Amino acid sequence: MKKLIILSITFLAILIMAAGVYLYFQAIYKPLHQSVSIDDVADIQVYGAGTKMTAVNDRVLTENLIKWFNSATDIRPNKNFAGTTAESGIIINLKSGRGILILRSGKDFEIQRSNTRLKNISYWANQQELKEYLDKLATAEKSLDDSIDDKLDAVVQDPKHAASSNPYDYTKEN
Repeated sequence: MKKLIILSITFLAILIMAAGVYLYFQAIYKPLHQSVSIDDVADIQVYGAGTKMTAVNDRVLTENLIKWFNSATDIRPNKNFAGTTAESGIIINLKSGRGILILRSGKDFEIQRSNTRLKNISYWANQQELKEYLDKLATAEKSLDDSIDDKLDAVVQDPKHAASSNPYDYTKEN
């Protein structure tokens, strides 16, 4: 009877260890690129060379960004997180608290994810509409409000006129 109990406990322990090893390797060997459901998205933010971080409030754009992301192809690992500093990017914040960065970096775009494996991952991908949107963000002009604010700051902070009370002194050179 003792041998049967010991044999059962040993078999159960081996079964539990095998299940743990299986689950561990399932987490490691998940595909690099995994689709995202629109229902899992908390919000999306975008930025570019001439723009501030801006929330995407347009439902159609949000749906397109997710659709384009999900249809990315030519997935290649970026083991060293190598790339150039991104001139534009898209940040998909998930309801789980994790995020996905889509960065304009190099010929294609780089995706950095914190929600798919045991550690953050980075990979290269290709998708024409998403690349064009990132290019548009990178080359977009500053908005008129930002341009006016920048010019006003330059006028007010000019040290040559800081002590003057004459408004004309602030504007004559600018």
